[in-house]
Amino acid sequence: MKIYNKSPLPECDSKEIALKSFFMGPQGENAGWIGELLQNSFESWIAWRKELFPNDGCAISEKDLNTNDFITCKNNIEKTVEELLRRFSKEVPKHSPRYLGHMFSEVSIPALLGHIVTLLYNPNNISGESSRVGIQLETEAIQYLLKMIGYSNSSQGHFTSGGTIANFEAMIRSRSRSAMWLSAAASENSKKGSGKFNIFEDSHMGWENFYAMNLDGDFSKWNYVDHDPWLAAKNLELLYQLDFNGSIILIPENKHYSWKKGCQLLGFGTHAFWPIQLDRFGRMSSTHLKHQIDLAAFEKKPISMIVSVVGTTEMGSIDPVHEVQYLVDEWKVKNGIHLWHHVDAAYGGFLCTMNRTNSKVLSESSTQALSAISNTNSITLDPHKLGYVPYASGTFLVRDQRDYFYKSASDAPYLDYDQLKDKGPYTIEGSRSAAGAVATWMTAKTMGLNPDGYGLLFERTFRIADELIKKLEDSGMSIQIAPGSDSNVICFTCAYRNENLSVSNLRIQRIYQEFSPKQNGAFIVSKTVLNFKSYGLYLSEWIKSWSANVDVDELILIRMCIMNPFLGSKQMDVDFLDIFVKELKKIIERKDS
Repeated sequence: MKIYNKSPLPECDSKEIALKSFFMGPQGENAGWIGELLQNSFESWIAWRKELFPNDGCAISEKDLNTNDFITCKNNIEKTVEELLRRFSKEVPKHSPRYLGHMFSEVSIPALLGHIVTLLYNPNNISGESSRVGIQLETEAIQYLLKMIGYSNSSQGHFTSGGTIANFEAMIRSRSRSAMWLSAAASENSKKGSGKFNIFEDSHMGWENFYAMNLDGDFSKWNYVDHDPWLAAKNLELLYQLDFNGSIILIPENKHYSWKKGCQLLGFGTHAFWPIQLDRFGRMSSTHLKHQIDLAAFEKKPISMIVSVVGTTEMGSIDPVHEVQYLVDEWKVKNGIHLWHHVDAAYGGFLCTMNRTNSKVLSESSTQALSAISNTNSITLDPHKLGYVPYASGTFLVRDQRDYFYKSASDAPYLDYDQLKDKGPYTIEGSRSAAGAVATWMTAKTMGLNPDGYGLLFERTFRIADELIKKLEDSGMSIQIAPGSDSNVICFTCAYRNENLSVSNLRIQRIYQEFSPKQNGAFIVSKTVLNFKSYGLYLSEWIKSWSANVDVDELILIRMCIMNPFLGSKQMDVDFLDIFVKELKKIIERKDS
């Protein structure tokens, strides 16, 4: 459970003041020099176009510029841009400290500049034929991220459009590895005639055993991923004398919705989804995970992957990655079983930049979990969340490069791939913009993926969250803060003693309506729902504190992601934390009257 300091935010020291250079500022305070950088970037782009082939001449003459049709088109573009700006003036103001909603905030200046400059040159990182510099910068950005989480320089990865695709990348590779190991073992077993073969052991044999096998001939007929899945399944059933319907995924109940979507799209089937119960803190139960692994081994169900979550969508909680990895390592050492452990750290992965030696804001469990990521098989990161990078920017990384090159490269006859540099043959997405990678590269080079850069920023947002919690608890309102948040996410309900959950849920719905992005309220928040099916133990423990009457099967919460670094500013004319508490109190009093 998160340990709150209850200490007020200190005045900004010089290091925190330096952080202000990385953001535009709520009122555009850094607009002057940023505007100059943007203008210089644009002029450099124009100079590049002019100097590349200077003897080619111009295609647009002064005469062309003054024709009536040209002027009409130009005026139409100008008017349409005015319309676009007018419409976007009604967009959700995610840059404001008053935005406390979802897992995004003001983007950083380096990321914005990297994104815009990349858009000017428009590289497609599918191959070196369409991206010279973009691919280089993606490779360098991946190296920065590998170092951040503790993977080695020889590890692999690439940028995606977001965490959903990155999770799909992990699902494809883990299942393909298991299927390949199994098909190799099945091919060898088929030559031995009768015998007691163990499909669970064969599916998790490990790379060393795989490469030690004398694999002659084609063994693809046993591969239920690369070959005809129904025919391969029949072959496997005859050989192993059991019913076979593919591999399974062990995943906690606090999962992101993308995992079920991935199971449907990739044809795993509903039977493949083995949920892991949550403990009383709302995190994955390692005890239940151990039971499910044992059950899978007993029932001879190959495990495609085990998933931990670092920064859950609902509450920002961090699963005990260290405990999960201990179980994975134990199976490997004692039984020679190699299980794939993936970390869905779309939100919380960047917390690896924080000081984990003597942190004042991270719990011991969180520190151990973040440190254990370096030993896992793969991870999903979303720079467009806690990386403060523009949409769309996700990342998939694997520790062992053998797990990355999961099959032979996809062939495109019109592309000349460099098999050593190009990621295009191995990615789900074909065309991939370099913008997300370059934006991340810029932030890594400037702000720094370390305790003095991003880590310092996160410590600040954690302290802001702590102070807001304290103000809510001292407000006199019947605010019940959700325990178990391990990051800068706050969830709460407003419930009175012995009150029905349905009544407090209705109150939260009304509060959300006042603070909804659809309204022009003083603040913007989000909401989430915890149901007893997934969060039963957690909810039962928590609601005892106000003796709630359980008359519905879910609890609705206000959810706030404290990401804006200026939310706790002491220099602005208003105290956002105090104003939020006062506005919340007004809403509750008005709705309850």
